[in-house]
Amino acid sequence: MKPKAELPLVRQISTDRHIWMVSLFSAFAVFSVAIFLQWLIYDDWMHRGSLRVVGSTLAAFLTFIFVSWWRRAVRHEKIEILRRFERIRWMNDRIRNSLQAIECLTWSDDAHATDPVRDAVDAIEDVLHEVFVESYSGFPGSEIASEAKAAQRSA
Repeated sequence: MKPKAELPLVRQISTDRHIWMVSLFSAFAVFSVAIFLQWLIYDDWMHRGSLRVVGSTLAAFLTFIFVSWWRRAVRHEKIEILRRFERIRWMNDRIRNSLQAIECLTWSDDAHATDPVRDAVDAIEDVLHEVFVESYSGFPGSEIASEAKAAQRSA
């Protein structure tokens, strides 16, 4: 049996229109169930003909707010994941280019070949540090780490 393929993450991000539609559908479903249960209990079982629409409307409104908030949070999370993947892709490209320079220079007989190797290693370290600072900007000590890095470069 073939497993079901998932959509790419970009296509899984909900649009504002989709969020509104899901929220409205959920609110309508809650309103309908609440009215049906009231009709069933008050009219059919208790033989009282009054429906309480205000409570059902409030439940539908709160459902709309909650579902809308929840779907927007899921959307925001997926967008953040995509940003992180893009940052990783960019970092991978820069590191791979630097490592290719290192690999090519190891076969060289030139004594000055170590300077580009050192530059390539510094480029890798800079990229990793940039990604660390961007990813953990709220992390305590990230300012200290960036100040230490700047001091190390000047020395």
